[in-house]
Amino acid sequence: MLKHKVIIFKKVYKTLALLFLGLFYLGTTVIAVQDSLELHSGTVKLIRDGKSQIINNAGETFALQANDRLQTGKKTKITLYLKNRDNTVKLFSNSFFKLDDLAAEENSVALLTGKGNFNVKPLPKTSNTENAEAENSKKGKKLNKFGVKLGAKLAKLKKSKLRGKKKRFNIRTVSAILGVRGTEFVVATGGDTTNLLALSGEVTLASPEIPDYEIPVLANEVSNVREGSGPSIPVAVSPEERDKIAKADGKDSFQEVQFGESESISSIRSRMKSDDETPNYEEEENKEGDLLEQMDRLDELENILDNAENAIDAAKSRLFILSMTFTNRD
Repeated sequence: MLKHKVIIFKKVYKTLALLFLGLFYLGTTVIAVQDSLELHSGTVKLIRDGKSQIINNAGETFALQANDRLQTGKKTKITLYLKNRDNTVKLFSNSFFKLDDLAAEENSVALLTGKGNFNVKPLPKTSNTENAEAENSKKGKKLNKFGVKLGAKLAKLKKSKLRGKKKRFNIRTVSAILGVRGTEFVVATGGDTTNLLALSGEVTLASPEIPDYEIPVLANEVSNVREGSGPSIPVAVSPEERDKIAKADGKDSFQEVQFGESESISSIRSRMKSDDETPNYEEEENKEGDLLEQMDRLDELENILDNAENAIDAAKSRLFILSMTFTNRD
């Protein structure tokens, strides 16, 4: 009888042990796959620990880890699900993306080239935070009507109201640093330029050359950062432009956008040292003047070519006459 009880106890103990191990394994599996990739079309290369893997089956999913790098091919669309789908990133063709940090508190990523549509879940808000953000939004919209005053006011607003906010999602590119608490936005980058469109909420934009100088970009506004310059004045775009940018494939989606003025890094640094809040914007390019100048240069080049052709024709004529002279003597 006692032996029978011992056998039953052992079976129960074994069952409980297996159940515990199963639950533990299930828990670790869920944690492991909280960050994942889904391929919708095209091809993506996943680079991890110096090894690469090609993913080219539409609908295929793959678990992601910190420091993973992703390179998309032509006609490619993928979605990254981060923090158990709290944050999503849609990458398009010819993009190079890196997952720097996938901590529970915040995500840090890098878009080195290409285009991405981001959706970041907002942090829980207190009533004070909501009031402050509403006030900032009103000021931003009102300032947008005053043109050149916007840059100085936004810079001041950024320092006084927004610098202390915790950002749960950070993005870096070659030419820009973006901070996000919760919003939808589009980023396209290539060469020395990064373009930003905020679809909802607010995104902060700064140059890595002077990261302490950042401005907020509100919903339906665009801004960009070029090497050697700070963020441009945010300007509003039409619903048509907004949709076109969001749906476009690749980093050239901002090609037709007219961005606001920007200030050189050296000018910003000088102002920050002297607490000067009046921006000194770089001279706006005179496109019409540039076009006329290019046409003048083309005219000059055409004249040079005409003169060269005339000289060649004259030389040919002299050679022909000389040849005829020698022929007649013979």
